[in-house]
Amino acid sequence: MIGRLIGTALLCVGLSGTQGAAEPMRIAHLRDLPPFFEVQDGKSVGLAIDIVRAAAARAAIEVLFVPVTIEQTMPSLKDGRADALFTANTPERLQSLDFSAPAVMTGGALYVRAPSATPESLAALSGKTVVTPRVGPLAAFIQKTAPDVKLVVTADYEESLARLVQGEADAAALNFYAGSRIAARLSPGQVTEPRNMFYEVPLAIGVLKGQGAKLISQLNTGLAAIRADGTWQQINDRWVGR
Repeated sequence: MIGRLIGTALLCVGLSGTQGAAEPMRIAHLRDLPPFFEVQDGKSVGLAIDIVRAAAARAAIEVLFVPVTIEQTMPSLKDGRADALFTANTPERLQSLDFSAPAVMTGGALYVRAPSATPESLAALSGKTVVTPRVGPLAAFIQKTAPDVKLVVTADYEESLARLVQGEADAAALNFYAGSRIAARLSPGQVTEPRNMFYEVPLAIGVLKGQGAKLISQLNTGLAAIRADGTWQQINDRWVGR
């Protein structure tokens, strides 16, 4: 009888622990945007991945990374595949998302065919054709601040670089870090590597408006902790050295 009661009690404790366990926070990210996000051997890796993983550990949050294509970024939040999205915090996205503190700063740069020099600004490309992926912060920024540029939106980085190298565009507006790495892989020696950004923007964790305030607060606590003790700088130096 006593053994039966003890067994029942242990079973109840086990069930209670299982039911009370917090589900991991599923964070969607672009499948291929080095050095921020990549998938290697089926695992998410990269600068942004390591920063959020470290911040989440400090905040006692379990995270699960969900790689998505460029077309699946916002839909992954709306169809339930992800609870949050690692993306650029822009005025346009603030209309539908609540963001954490910045995990890392990045931005857009101008790529041209080698050996041409990088344009000093978007204004220098007035009347010229600039390509950029349709999903991302750069198309809206160029439309708003450089209306005289002939903007052509593309499916992705690969198409943007292909059009540039083939002479169909005068410049490609791409992420400062990711553009250099993807260009070096796809078109080695054919594209001038830029040395500055024409637009800076924070990458952060976004959740649908009003649906993740507690998680964002916890992540902010973790991000502040890894900045304060030098962990953030160590991760950044390991991936980009700047």
